[in-house]
Amino acid sequence: VGGTAISLRDLAGATMIETENEAAENIEDDILDPAEATMSATENEATDNIEGDLRDIFGLSPVEPYEDSGSEYVPEQRSRSSSRSLQDILGDSSTENNEEGQPSFSTNKDTRKRMRKESLWKKNVRKNKRARGEAYVNTKGVLIPAKQIDTGLQCTCNQKCHDKIVHDRQKQLFSKFYALANFDLQSAYLYSLIHVVIKARSYVRVRDTTSDRVAGNVTSKPKEFSRLYHLPEANGKHIRVCKSFFKQVFKVSDGRLTRVLKNKPLGDPAPIDKRGRHIPSNKTPETKVNEVKDFINTFPKYDSHYTRHKSESRQYLPPHLNLSIMYSEYKSKVAGPVSKYIFEKIFNENFNLTFHAPVTDSCKRCDNFKVKIDACDNNELSKKNELTIAKELHLRKAESAMKNLKLDMQNAKQDNDTTVIIFDLMKTLPTPVISTGICYYKRQLWTYCLGIHNAGTDEMFMYVWDESTASRGPQEIGSCLLKFIREHVHTKRLIMYSDQCGGQNRNIKVAALCMHIVSSPQFTVENIDHKFTVSGHSFSSCDRAFGLVEKQKKYFPDIYVPEHWNNVILAARKKKPFKIVEMKGDDFISTKALETNITNRKIGVDRSKVEWLKIQWLLYNKSHPFSMFFKYSNEPEVLFAEVNFSKRSSKDTSNFELEILFPEGRKISHEKKKDLLCLLEYVPPIYHPFYEQLKVSSNAGNELDGAISDSSTD
Repeated sequence: VGGTAISLRDLAGATMIETENEAAENIEDDILDPAEATMSATENEATDNIEGDLRDIFGLSPVEPYEDSGSEYVPEQRSRSSSRSLQDILGDSSTENNEEGQPSFSTNKDTRKRMRKESLWKKNVRKNKRARGEAYVNTKGVLIPAKQIDTGLQCTCNQKCHDKIVHDRQKQLFSKFYALANFDLQSAYLYSLIHVVIKARSYVRVRDTTSDRVAGNVTSKPKEFSRLYHLPEANGKHIRVCKSFFKQVFKVSDGRLTRVLKNKPLGDPAPIDKRGRHIPSNKTPETKVNEVKDFINTFPKYDSHYTRHKSESRQYLPPHLNLSIMYSEYKSKVAGPVSKYIFEKIFNENFNLTFHAPVTDSCKRCDNFKVKIDACDNNELSKKNELTIAKELHLRKAESAMKNLKLDMQNAKQDNDTTVIIFDLMKTLPTPVISTGICYYKRQLWTYCLGIHNAGTDEMFMYVWDESTASRGPQEIGSCLLKFIREHVHTKRLIMYSDQCGGQNRNIKVAALCMHIVSSPQFTVENIDHKFTVSGHSFSSCDRAFGLVEKQKKYFPDIYVPEHWNNVILAARKKKPFKIVEMKGDDFISTKALETNITNRKIGVDRSKVEWLKIQWLLYNKSHPFSMFFKYSNEPEVLFAEVNFSKRSSKDTSNFELEILFPEGRKISHEKKKDLLCLLEYVPPIYHPFYEQLKVSSNAGNELDGAISDSSTD
C-alpha cells in the first residue's frame, strides 16, 4: 500500500506536466492492475550477503547459488559417488524436505520495548473499517452502517449519466474504490478523476444584488474555476459525469471532495490526511534525545551467545546496574536533564538492553572466542575477523541444531510412524544427603538419572540407578535406551537427540547397539537418526526437567538411600509427573559381543578419515546392518558419508543374546565404603544394611562427580 500510495501521489501531482486525462488513466491502471513490487537494491544486497554466509558454512563455491547446491554438495576430500542422501539410504521418498509450513523461530527485536500491534488498536480498527466502507462504531458509540451503492442509481441531469455508466460498471468502481482501504489512496484516486479548469463564462448571481455588493454584504465571491467530474470505462476511456452522480457512485460527501480539491488549482498533489500526525508541542528536542543515547552508550555491554534464538540484538549490562542508578548518574553529568520518564522511554525504545547476565550461558568455545577476540589489538584485524567468523559459524551451527530439534518435535506429534526422543544424563546425585557438614569431607554414593523425553506424547521417563548397580558410561546409557525402545517405541523410524559427550553418546559402543536394534526382529525400528546438539547451546526438555528436580530438592533435606531420590523426582512436577524406571543389574547389558563382531574402522568407504568429534548426525538403517552413515552438519541438504564396520567373520546380530554388564553387581572402592560407614551414625539404623552389604574391590576407582565430561565435544 505504501508503494502504491507514492505512485498515486506522483501521478496525481503530475497534472501540470501531463494532461489530466493521462494522469487519471495511469492511476486507474495502477488500481485495476497493480504491479507487484520488485525487490530493492538494498534487499538484493542483503540477500546476497546471507547467501554468501551460507556458502561459507556449507563449503560451497561463491559462484554457486545456495538453493541449487544442496544435492550437489560433497564434503572436502569426499567423492560425490560415495556420499549418500537420506532418501537414498532409506530407499523411499518419505524424507523429502518439505519447507512449506515450517515455522520460523526468529523473534528478533531491535529494542527493549514490546512490539506494538497497532493494527489491533480500536481507533485503527475503526479507521480501517471506515476506509473499506464497512460498518463500524464511531467514537460516540453510534453504529454507522456499511457503504452500499444504490441498485437503481438515477441521474436527473441533462447528461443522463446513468446511461453512460451502466450499473455493473458502477458496482465495479464502487468496489475498487473501497478495496483501496486507505484514506490517502482514495483521496488521490478522487483527485485524479476531477479536472479543475478556468471557468468558461460568468453568470450574474441572483442572490447577490448590486446594492448588496455596494454595501459589502456579498454572501459568496464569484468562482474562478470549474470542476469536471469523470469516471473511467472498462476500456480506459474517461466519461464526464455530473457531480451528483459522481458522489453517488463513490458514496462521498461534498466536504470530502472540497478538501481533496482544495489546492489542486495551484498544482499541488492530493492532500494527505494529517489527523493525528502533528508534532507535539512538548516534544523532547532531538539534541536532548541524542544526549541520553550517548550517555547510555558509555556503559559497557556484552552479547549473549545462548539467547540468540530469542533475540539476536539483545545485549547485557552489568547486573549491579538498574535504571534508577543510571538516571542518577545521568543527572549528575548533564545540565538540564530530561525527566526520568523520558529517560526510561528512550532506554526502552532505542536499546535492547537488560541488566542481568544470562544464567544459561555455559559454552566454553564461545567464552574462548570472546577472550581471544577481546585480546586482539588494532594491528590484528585479520586475526580478529577470522575469530569472529569462526564464532559466527559455531553459533549458526548451534541455532541450526536447535531449529531442527523443534521442527522434529512438531512433526512427531503429527507423524504416527516416527518417534522423536531427547535424552540426557542428569548431574550426579549424592547419597546420603544429611544436614551436618561432615558429608562434605566424605566420599558419597552417586545416584544416576537418565532422562528420556518422548516428544510425541510429551512424557518424561527417568531411568534411575546408583553406582553399586552400574556406572554411567556408554553401555549404561545404551542399556537405558534399549529398555525404552523395547517398551515404548513401536514405530519404524526413531530420531534421537543428545549432547555431544563422546564418553556417553557419540562412540562405537552406542553405534554397535543402534546397528543391533535396527537389524533385530525384536524391535519395530528400522531407521535410527541420532542427532547431536551443540554443547552449551542445548537447553533441552531434559534440562528443564532436571531443573525442576533440583528446585524440588530443597524440600527434602534428608536423603538416606538412593531410593529416596525417587520421591524428589516424583514431587518435581505435579501435572504430568515424571515416570520413574528403576534400573536393576539385569537391565544393563554389555556390547562386547557386538564390538567383537565388527571392525572399528577409522576410514570411510570414500577413504576419508572418520572424525568422531565433528559428527553432528548419525544414521542407521535396517538395509545396511553393518554401516554407519554420518555427516558433520545438521542440515538436511548435506549428504551422508558411510563407514562400513563389517569383517569377513561378521555374523548376523539380530539373534544375539547380549550378556549382563555386571553379573555380580558393581563394586565400589574400599575408601568410599569406609567413608560411607563413617556417615552411618547420622543415618537412621533402618537404612544401615544397604550400605553394609555394598561390595568392594581394590581395583575400583573413586569416581568423582563430572568424571565423564564434555571435554571431547566440538
